[in-house]
Amino acid sequence: MTTVVHELGNSEPPAISANGVTKIRNNYRWLRMRILLRMLRCGKLSLWKVINATYCYLALFLRLERSAWTPFLINFELWNECNESCLFCRSAAGDIYNLNPNSDVPLPKGKLPMDVFKGIIDQVAPTLLMSVPYINGEPLLSRNIYECVRYCTDKKVATMIATNGMILNEANAQKLLDAGLDFIKIHISGFTRETHRIEHRLGDVEVIKKNIENFVKLDRAGRHGTLVMLDYITYNHNRHEIEDAREFAKRLGIMFNMRPGNPRFLEDTEPKQLTKPLPQDVPCDWLWTALTVDWNRKVYPCCEHVIWSDAKAYAEFITGETDIRELWNGDDARRWRRTHAKEGRKPIDICRYCPHEGVKFKW
Repeated sequence: MTTVVHELGNSEPPAISANGVTKIRNNYRWLRMRILLRMLRCGKLSLWKVINATYCYLALFLRLERSAWTPFLINFELWNECNESCLFCRSAAGDIYNLNPNSDVPLPKGKLPMDVFKGIIDQVAPTLLMSVPYINGEPLLSRNIYECVRYCTDKKVATMIATNGMILNEANAQKLLDAGLDFIKIHISGFTRETHRIEHRLGDVEVIKKNIENFVKLDRAGRHGTLVMLDYITYNHNRHEIEDAREFAKRLGIMFNMRPGNPRFLEDTEPKQLTKPLPQDVPCDWLWTALTVDWNRKVYPCCEHVIWSDAKAYAEFITGETDIRELWNGDDARRWRRTHAKEGRKPIDICRYCPHEGVKFKW
């Protein structure tokens, strides 16, 4: 059987303008379609979920203070530890950089209790399209990741993760596949060790490539049908290896994507590759469609809050006491939507300089 590699990003490296700002955003429509088809085949897509998601977007379009019954996507921070030591994310000692410009204190680390994850899924499973059990860090470092994916599969909720692939060994790959993972994205920043380690201090792209090959082999042998994407993070220093990565993905028959990287601490050789902040009057989709839960039980409007100290949460989730559906349309959530609907992003520090739009990958 011949498998075609699907290009999710641009066929050429992201265009950079004279001032170093990315001019092209990736289009993930084909990926979304494939995920929905996968959900349909696995019995994870229902009419009730479609109605809820449609209601979310209708509320966004009409700028209503109340959204649908529940969000259609929730991000969970199971554990914010990592094993690749990326320049833009962490110090060489492993401290997580704080994006709050008013503080240089590293962010604390911790693990989300399983009762919190399960308690939230139990409440929203009938209307939740997808659970994303990773935010900040490497998801496979959490021993609970497989149980989380299995729990969602049993509840007919789709799951996806992004990983650096360093510990996506045969045993871990098989556990993810058996748990019913729907989509996995593995990133690299070069096709050789030397190039990849410019951004990822502890990364080994040869290990990652071997793990991807094994994952695909196991996936097909077991007829699991998990969607796999190779995500090439593009910099000036690794553009010469893009075609090698593309051919690797083509040979394996997996999806291939390119997106610009974060140039923090690489400014001497890299242009500013992050896009400009969106127009200040553009409200954020996330307020009407998604929620984020950090390792400390805090429920937030979006995933940017987990890397911003002193971010105001909707509430702390207490198992057996908190109703996530009440938080979703509670006073704080309605206040955020009202602010975005009337004044846009400008009044809120976290939102003011955010370049992200839409519930999708950042690029």
